[in-house]
Amino acid sequence: MKAKTLTLLGALAVGQGLATAQPMPVPSQGPPAGVAAFGAMPRADVLQPRAELPVPAPLVAARFLVPKDVRVTAFPGSAISRMYDAPVVMGLRPGYAYRFELSNLPYHPGKSLYPEVELRGTLIPRPGVKYMDHPIPLTFSNADIERVLKGAVVTKVIYLEDPEKALPAEVGPNNPVEMPDGTDDAAIKAALANGRLMAIVRVGNLKPTPEQLRSYVVEGTILLPGEKLLRAPVAPPIMPYLAQPLYDPLLGPKVPKEEQFLDGGDRGNPLGIGPNGQLGGLNPTDVGVEYTIGGRRKVTTSNVVSIVSPRFMVRRVEMLPGGFDHQVRVAAHAGAMGTSFFKDRHAPMVDIALTKPAGFEGKVKPSAFVGKVGTAFFIGTSRPQAYGQVQGVKVVGVVVEPEQLTAFPMLVPLTVTKSVDPTGPREVGDVVTITIKYANTGAKAVSDIVISDSLSGRLAYVEGSAQSDRPSNFTVSENEVGSVVVRWELPGTILPGQSGTVKFKAKVR
Repeated sequence: MKAKTLTLLGALAVGQGLATAQPMPVPSQGPPAGVAAFGAMPRADVLQPRAELPVPAPLVAARFLVPKDVRVTAFPGSAISRMYDAPVVMGLRPGYAYRFELSNLPYHPGKSLYPEVELRGTLIPRPGVKYMDHPIPLTFSNADIERVLKGAVVTKVIYLEDPEKALPAEVGPNNPVEMPDGTDDAAIKAALANGRLMAIVRVGNLKPTPEQLRSYVVEGTILLPGEKLLRAPVAPPIMPYLAQPLYDPLLGPKVPKEEQFLDGGDRGNPLGIGPNGQLGGLNPTDVGVEYTIGGRRKVTTSNVVSIVSPRFMVRRVEMLPGGFDHQVRVAAHAGAMGTSFFKDRHAPMVDIALTKPAGFEGKVKPSAFVGKVGTAFFIGTSRPQAYGQVQGVKVVGVVVEPEQLTAFPMLVPLTVTKSVDPTGPREVGDVVTITIKYANTGAKAVSDIVISDSLSGRLAYVEGSAQSDRPSNFTVSENEVGSVVVRWELPGTILPGQSGTVKFKAKVR
């Protein structure tokens, strides 16, 4: 790769700052088209012939979640400092380190803490998504404050969770899940392995000097509550941050997936009917629709729907001193080589126990199938697949070809569509209605339809919400990502031109 190309890709990944300090509006959907972070780096249109990349948000919304009556001060120790009652939301530019002051702490009058926040990533806005509506959680609980005032140093690594690796748990915007790690490096590696790194927060009981506080003051980097305009920063970013994702110049952009999770379609191992007549390849988020036509069992799938719902997770590290050195000088000593002092090591005043899981059990799909009559084998985990059976001295074999899932009625007579209502971005805790419609668009009747929807780990089925416009047998079973598979068995025949609908409610978590 040429040096010019490397330079361009590096600039897209890191972002640039503006040297000017002219007032500029803060748009709700990101900077103007063709402008990267801070509006300084134009997009390289020659490198994206197929589609445009989403433009990164110029700010990251941050919500301070602290105990009641605690006050948050931005730019402490400077002439432009501002104090607010919590909870409060501010807009922070990525690539900078910030110092805030937490004062009026509960049960500790006159004490203050000065957390440091490093912004390392941004959201990638999509149509209808306002990044200020999805703030990262800067949480400082009563327990955190007590530990820090007793000498602990707490680090919190905040990341945007990859929906494909989502924990099957409800996470509220005001009570994020915090998972313990042993070291800062381990926390950062875990965040990168499970999503997009957004921020690193560190807090201890050390009070910075006025000179140290002033070094964090960069005008034009914080959008304060109530402000509509933000000046361009007077200094460039001091650290790399995610601004524009890298992509293959020929294949086009790889759309970031952390802001949304997909549901429907056929992902991973392809859907198919196995030798035992059972549905195979139903992975989490898949929709599998089985039916019989012309005496043969077939399977098809639905379209893919997207639910935009960013979810932030936190990796927490707490470090404590192993002891402290207390110097006590003797009043006098004899001899030229005597000891001038001795060290007395004391145990720490606080401690904490971290319990980590010893391991986990995974599910492994079988690679062989043994029949009841003679010997049978089922080869491969991706189609085409071969199935054979020994009957006496004769070997009977057949090749199972992949089914063509297309919109042509002659090939797939059953058309399946999936939709989510209401549309648009969803908050954690919102309930959506998922509708699956099926229609016989072919020239022959189909029968014995079975609809299976394996839900994402970000969705929880609302019990008792399943509906069908025709008689059906409905069941619910667990899947491998901590959610469920909802399944309707629809006996009877669907003639050409006939259709039906099933629906249910799910909670975003």
